[in-house]
Amino acid sequence: METQTKNLFTDVRGHAITTDSVAAADAFNDAADKFVRREIDVIPRLQQSLTADPGCAMSQALFGLMLHGARNSGLQPEMISSLQRARAGHAETARERWYVKALENAVTGDLFGLIDCYDNILQQDPTDLLCLVLRQGELFWLGDMQRSRRITDAVASSWNKDTPGYADYLSVRAFDLEETGDYISAESAGRLSVELASHSIWGAHAVAHVLLMQGRHDEGVDWLQGLQGNWQHTNQMKFHLWWHQCLFHLERREYDAVLDTYDHWVRNHEQELIQAVPDLYIDLQNGASMLWRLEHVGVDVDHRWIEMAELVLPRLGDMTSPFTSAHFAMILAAVGQFDDCDRLLQKMHKFHTAAEHALATRYGDAAIPAAQGAVAHRRGDYGKVLEVMMPARHNFWQMGGSHAQQDVFFQLMVDAAVKLGRRQEVETLLGEIETIGFTEPVQRVVYEAARSF
Repeated sequence: METQTKNLFTDVRGHAITTDSVAAADAFNDAADKFVRREIDVIPRLQQSLTADPGCAMSQALFGLMLHGARNSGLQPEMISSLQRARAGHAETARERWYVKALENAVTGDLFGLIDCYDNILQQDPTDLLCLVLRQGELFWLGDMQRSRRITDAVASSWNKDTPGYADYLSVRAFDLEETGDYISAESAGRLSVELASHSIWGAHAVAHVLLMQGRHDEGVDWLQGLQGNWQHTNQMKFHLWWHQCLFHLERREYDAVLDTYDHWVRNHEQELIQAVPDLYIDLQNGASMLWRLEHVGVDVDHRWIEMAELVLPRLGDMTSPFTSAHFAMILAAVGQFDDCDRLLQKMHKFHTAAEHALATRYGDAAIPAAQGAVAHRRGDYGKVLEVMMPARHNFWQMGGSHAQQDVFFQLMVDAAVKLGRRQEVETLLGEIETIGFTEPVQRVVYEAARSF
């Protein structure tokens, strides 16, 4: 029996997609570009692709991988459905089959297998920008930015200013460089990304990280204020950039500006994107860590913890992100819901000991001690903070997140050590914070109490 081969359509860099529908191919390629640029209407374009051709395996696979990227266990049934449809769809190329396999690994919790799929794709297609972005995001939340950088190093020779999407490649490259400590190259790549494409929020983000790590807070405020008009079509990533703006204002002791930015952007439920997904993991991380920092420097944050605590309660068993679970503990403790903190920690322990999942070890080695420390700090049990967090602190990278985000847990430890008069622990932690890449941490507002030591 003769088999019919589906048509292959290509994107601007020559990567093929199997479908008989021009509309499906165009919608997929547009969705992929929007995803790379962190734009808001990726899902509608994928849905248009699937309406035109439900058998388009690439669209099904990307849809499922986006659900995985939302890090919400409630989306698991939809991920499984996407995988089933992707397997039944048309995938004529090895690249497409690797994407389907990547979704299979995401569904089963084999996150390292998932990254291996992305590596195989990039070995054959080094300008697959969609794959680069997906891969970096996965490694970021596994805490392995050294591995992320190795690929952007390896594919660099395949990119130049004439390659479509070069500005977006530079933004990926810039963030890898920043998180691995090459601040000069990171800033250069990030600024060039924004120069070539003013909408490049990921390039702007990389530069914001450099400026924070180097203590260049005035430049940080100016940098972000000058670019915010370019992000009208950007997804929730813009709220994270506003969080960075809050960090710069905080270091300048402009606490009213921090609260104003927090209320209008970081956690403003009048924003359509927040209304659409009020409990998005990164938005809750942003909110929790900023409120903790504000309280730490003596600012009254009033009722602001409450709305997040209400969103966290239905998700105590969601073990899709160690870093998020630790922030859940911070939120619940802030409103005095210590019984719920205990329930959360019990679920984290159960996942750590019972789950066959790539994140199980990371919960045990990093997220559980971080969560225990956050709860103990809120209880005023500073000895317990140091008891559980100090031995685990070198594992905190396993929760994922950037150096800037992970820093809140070092702030918890330093504050506890200061309150207990533990000079040696304070000096040790400040030295380690500087080794991580922060310039003169003792000069930062959040470590001001440590100066007397």
